[in-house]
Amino acid sequence: MTVGFLSFLKSKSEPDTSPAAASADAPAAVEQQAAQPSVIITRAEIVDSQQRLAGYRFNAALPAAELVEALVAAQMPAFAQSRIALVPIGADAVAAGLHLPLAAPHTVFLLDREAAGAVPALRAAGASIALHGFTLGEADADLLSQADLALLHLGEHPLTSLQGFCKQLHQRHPELKLVVDGVESWDEQRMCASWGASYFMGQFLTTSDVVDPDAKIDQSRMTSIELLNLLRTDAELPAMIEVAKRDPGMTYQVLQWANAPVNGQATKVTSLQQAFMVLGRNQLYRGLTVSMFRMGNSANKERDESLLEVALTRARFLETCSTLPQAKRDELFLVGLLSLFDVLLGVPMASLVDKMHLSDDIREVLLGNESAYSPYLTMVLLLQRDKVEQALAIAETLEIDIDRLAEVGQAAFKWAQESMHHTGAD
Repeated sequence: MTVGFLSFLKSKSEPDTSPAAASADAPAAVEQQAAQPSVIITRAEIVDSQQRLAGYRFNAALPAAELVEALVAAQMPAFAQSRIALVPIGADAVAAGLHLPLAAPHTVFLLDREAAGAVPALRAAGASIALHGFTLGEADADLLSQADLALLHLGEHPLTSLQGFCKQLHQRHPELKLVVDGVESWDEQRMCASWGASYFMGQFLTTSDVVDPDAKIDQSRMTSIELLNLLRTDAELPAMIEVAKRDPGMTYQVLQWANAPVNGQATKVTSLQQAFMVLGRNQLYRGLTVSMFRMGNSANKERDESLLEVALTRARFLETCSTLPQAKRDELFLVGLLSLFDVLLGVPMASLVDKMHLSDDIREVLLGNESAYSPYLTMVLLLQRDKVEQALAIAETLEIDIDRLAEVGQAAFKWAQESMHHTGAD
């Protein structure tokens, strides 16, 4: 991993918990944006056939002009310089030129077949097009030949007819890439992939595939868990060093983190004792938790990276959405990350929490029981599932500043993007 790994996780020595400062340690790219989004933008993950998070569908319940304004404020065109940004748009909006500020190399405009009149203008602008609501009849043949993606929803058709529909679509339009929405499980994802789908949308990414009650956690992750437990219990430094020494890979990683430029060391850190002192307990705890997504010899590295991106966004949002004391916000950050550990490792959550020393509030919320953090996790899950009104109702009960949530959500998303960039594998 790059040595810049922990620069995005480092806490301020004297944290300010005021609303204005809640996201103050976000990356410079977030701080310097010209405009803050005033409405909550929802993002649905788009996963490709290799389990990579290829992009997102961006949306908000707004009239076309206001949606475009919100997406520009949320820096969607910058995101679409490198990854897919699927944006719904209507014929009237295209005719008015509202799509132009959103154009970028990977922007894909999603059209209903009733908006077919917008295709020439989008094509003239060099834009990519996705279609939904189409048929395989002759009336839509020319329309499909001009599209780049075709979107189908798994729940809108009987499976037997949908399979045949996909087969015919590929036969008639072999260059057209198929996106299937409404995929709720990994079994459904594999089924759609066997039908030739290239992209998948739905809740499947954050659901467990095969859970093995007897599964063993690899040694690197076990070492991390043991270190995390020692950190949580304020163990003495020699005990932590002894555990880290058992795993050469862990020793190397901790030294890399300590020698990151952000730590400003004039001389190279060469011992674990120095490294632990440079990093500090909180920074090291966060780093170890995040790195769990990239440790071991997982056969699903692409999926793990996708999960990490979702977990980082979730964790950062939970940390910065409230004005709780810093210690509580740190725990909310961990709740966001740990909430996907069972999916990551294919191990029941109960088995994982039994191996980790966690506060009662963290433990109970991860087990699906009532805790002080349950409303926070429920709120962020609702937002990630495009249930904005329900999420806002919970936010009100938590006395969260609803007017800030759009800004906090966008900052968390950008922070996670920047973190993934700076913490990629070498």
